[in-house]
Amino acid sequence: MKMKSSLFLLLLRVLFLLCFVKRMVANKVLNVAEKPSAAEEISQLLAGTRPRKRPGLSKYNPIWEFKYNILGGNADMVFTSVLGHLMNTEVEERYIPWYSCEPVELFHCGVRKYIQSDDNQNLFKTIQREARQCDTLVLWLDCDREGENIAFEVIDCAVKANRNLMIYRARFSSIIPQEVKRACANLVRPNENDSIAVDTRIEIDLRLGAAFTRFQTLYLRGKFDLTPGNDEDKQPISYGPCQFPTLGFVVERYLRIENFIPEDFWSMNVKHSKEELTVNFGWKRKRLFDHAPAFILYEKCLDNPLATVIDIQKKNHNKLQKSASSKLRISSDRTMKIAEELYNKGFISYPRTETSQFIDGTDFQGLIGLQTGDPQWGQYATRLLNGEFKRPNDGRTNDHSHPPIHPTNFLPPGAAGAKDPKARELYEFIVRHFLACCSPESIIAKTTVSIDVAGEKFSESGSMIIRRGYLEVYKYEKRNDKIIPTYEVGEQFTPTDIKLESGRTVSPRPLSEPELLSAMDSNQIGTDATMAQHIQKIIERGYVIKDADQLFVPTNLGKALIVGYDSMGFEFSKPALRASIEADIQKIGLGQRTKEQVLRDTIEKYKTLFIQAQNQTQMLDVAFSKHFASKGQTYQTLKANFSKCGKCNNLMDLKKTNGDRKILNCSTCNTSYNLPQKGEFIVNAHTCPLCKFQVVSVQTDKTTYTICPFCRNHPPASSKEGPGKPFHCFQCTEKCQLATGHNFKPNQNNNQNNQNNNNYQRNQNNNNNQNNNHNNRPQQPSSSTFKKKPAAPSSTFKNRYNDCNNNNIDLT
Repeated sequence: MKMKSSLFLLLLRVLFLLCFVKRMVANKVLNVAEKPSAAEEISQLLAGTRPRKRPGLSKYNPIWEFKYNILGGNADMVFTSVLGHLMNTEVEERYIPWYSCEPVELFHCGVRKYIQSDDNQNLFKTIQREARQCDTLVLWLDCDREGENIAFEVIDCAVKANRNLMIYRARFSSIIPQEVKRACANLVRPNENDSIAVDTRIEIDLRLGAAFTRFQTLYLRGKFDLTPGNDEDKQPISYGPCQFPTLGFVVERYLRIENFIPEDFWSMNVKHSKEELTVNFGWKRKRLFDHAPAFILYEKCLDNPLATVIDIQKKNHNKLQKSASSKLRISSDRTMKIAEELYNKGFISYPRTETSQFIDGTDFQGLIGLQTGDPQWGQYATRLLNGEFKRPNDGRTNDHSHPPIHPTNFLPPGAAGAKDPKARELYEFIVRHFLACCSPESIIAKTTVSIDVAGEKFSESGSMIIRRGYLEVYKYEKRNDKIIPTYEVGEQFTPTDIKLESGRTVSPRPLSEPELLSAMDSNQIGTDATMAQHIQKIIERGYVIKDADQLFVPTNLGKALIVGYDSMGFEFSKPALRASIEADIQKIGLGQRTKEQVLRDTIEKYKTLFIQAQNQTQMLDVAFSKHFASKGQTYQTLKANFSKCGKCNNLMDLKKTNGDRKILNCSTCNTSYNLPQKGEFIVNAHTCPLCKFQVVSVQTDKTTYTICPFCRNHPPASSKEGPGKPFHCFQCTEKCQLATGHNFKPNQNNNQNNQNNNNYQRNQNNNNNQNNNHNNRPQQPSSSTFKKKPAAPSSTFKNRYNDCNNNNIDLT
């Protein structure tokens, strides 16, 4: 009996092992890359020949099919792609209308992930369709934290169609044969912590951006004329945790220039000629800003002109340029676009990396060998292979995902490599930089001679290249060597000349793009992958411009924002707040903190600052009033005391803007409300029950309708309309005789409405005939057209934001 039991258990184990082995061998593998070009390149490299192509449900993302030996068996490979993120993150739908809640509620409102575009819907369907036919999913997304997040979006999509998928991650740094095949042979599990870190950052940026953007857009556009001569206030005054520090660097430099006061100074130098060379010894004091003491010291040197050599320092400096620079004068945003195209075509390694350390086992000889055929640097590459090669020194950073940027394939002369005409120049820069890193160091002999004249110290330095090393191939570093004569310690000589010269201090110049990128990098504002995007965003928002010298200059809007918040005592424009967020995000990736912990701490910190900002709007008023006129201040008055303001109960003026649009302006509240472009405006007897503003009738050639000036610009929460989409009384669902978007029928209320108007107009001595046109109002939409939304916001919220103007604004 025992033997039968043992045999039965053994048989079960064998069966289980067979099932496990079968489970581990892939029969059909779904592969997903981040871009269609990457899917095509990797498919061709793995297939060896042209793989079979068929269309996907998205016209941009075809599917490639071929055979390949992977995970221990010869599998049918199905290779497709996405277009970056499949999912968007947004606040819940009921919070999207800008007047659906107080902005402070956005710090804790619900958020959702959804598929926004039709293309992504089709990608979602493609992945699910293919996943049903496969037993394995291999993720070929870019090997950075963002790529890991997209990978989990693909996983979420695929497992909904096939829960039994085996899931693997391909780790690669370049799209070349050996790298792609190595990735297939060393598949790993995806890193969920990195994905959660990205989700956390996205949610933080969404909540902070939405709350502050709504607050400052609504408040400032309602208070100031930010676009003189242009009525279209469509652009949001956006806030971003990375945008503001980036803008802060530009404004800080500009304010230094603006506040700079030039000063006169005096400096002394000693000149000496020897061995047919002339040396200018500079003053150790550098300069003095008071002429009297400078002149006294100068006379002292003239009275005792004997110079004594007191010190000589000689050093050989080994120098190797390791980091990319701005030598090509290509903007950061354009540089990254070119680099991505070169990467997708297999010419360079992954460009969005912060790593400056090569891993052990890197095939430097093979990478250098690819460049030996180039007519410009081929001979130098050959010399490196013939014995001059030196392994690159390690830098300080390593993201453990990618090597430093380097060439992975040879781009022949005359070939562009990318659509941009600058692509060839960027590729050359990357190659020369890589070869320089693999080169002997340059040796520069530097000598510093110090002298004493009547107790005053002077010095001069000279240098000479002993060995050029990497400078032979790296042409972007220019040197101006200065040779000085030979001196001995204790040697004395009479100077050829001693001069006291006057000068005037010069202000710094605006930031250049390399300087801005350097400031962002050293303060952890964004990553190599996102810094260019942040710079582009503050340009698009109209916060900065580039001058004729390609230097960043803040606009009045950019200056006023930074100065306004800085005057509150906040550090929105300083890098410390964002750097602390980035540090916490990294800890999530390392498993040291949870998403919930980081969200709680960050949201509470910024929510406190938000409430303080709401209570100190007078600081923004002061900053903006220096650059912008109050809303309506410069507009032409068409009719004074036209209709009643619901805030202060005073009468508002009917005005015409500089762009010929009509507005109602309350001088007491310093607030304006846009009116329709066409029609005659007639004051109505009715008062809006929501906001207490007096209703206005709008008469055109074809119809007459009514509007509330406030609700038209700030639709109530019960409406579908957002900022910039005019709201009329017939769309309203409130219990009001003018509201027909609910259960009220217009014909039941017209007679009473017209009688009220007639009485009011008689009291105002206006033309009665104008009111009769109300009877001709066309049939309004039925109540089924309008979907009931959450209750209207509190009166405190309306009072706080009733200074806003009509805007066409997106949330982000």
